[in-house]
Amino acid sequence: DGTYVGDCNVNYIYAKVEVTVKDKAITNIALIEHMNGKGKPAERIIDDIVKQQSVAVDTVSGATNSSKVIMKAVENALTLKEKK
Repeated sequence: DGTYVGDCNVNYIYAKVEVTVKDKAITNIALIEHMNGKGKPAERIIDDIVKQQSVAVDTVSGATNSSKVIMKAVENALTLKEKK
C-alpha cells in the first residue's frame, strides 16, 4: 500500500503519474504531467488501467504512442516503488 510516482520519457512524449495502491489494488492514478503532442485522448487510458487492475490494456486509437508512455509510467511507478 502507498502512493508511488513513476514517469516515462520518449523524446517528444512524456508522462509522470502518481499511483495509489490500497489493499493490493490500484485505487487511483493521477496524471501529474503529460507532454503529448496530439495524444491528449490517451489520458482516458488511466480509467481502463484502474478498472482492469493492469497496464495491459488496449491503447487509445489515434494516440497509441501517448497511451504506451502513460502505461509505462504507471508500470514504472509500481515496479520501482518510488514513494511520494
